[in-house]
Amino acid sequence: MSDSFWKKCTTCKKPISFRSVYWVCNVSTCNRKRTGLTFCSVDCWDAHVPVLRHKESWAEERRAPSAEEWRKIQDGEGEAPRARTPKTVASDAPPAPEPKPPTVATILRRRSG
Repeated sequence: MSDSFWKKCTTCKKPISFRSVYWVCNVSTCNRKRTGLTFCSVDCWDAHVPVLRHKESWAEERRAPSAEEWRKIQDGEGEAPRARTPKTVASDAPPAPEPKPPTVATILRRRSG
């Protein structure tokens, strides 16, 4: 990690300063934690769209953290990891109806002769 900037633009490799505006792609595969594509401008974001063959996408504006916030995140003090909560079914909800078996039509053919 450099002390003079937050990250580099994925496309042009220019530094993105702390607390500056940057852009991310709305497509989930581009904005995962491990992928982390960040762009210094909409033009740089636009340059990656044909490469990854997005059919429908847009750039989302974000603000880079401050140097202190970034240090805390790197040290694990910042954003706590989200815990998964198990899905529960409401107990007061009526039970789901039993699915009906499919109707099967039998066609008998008479053989001549």
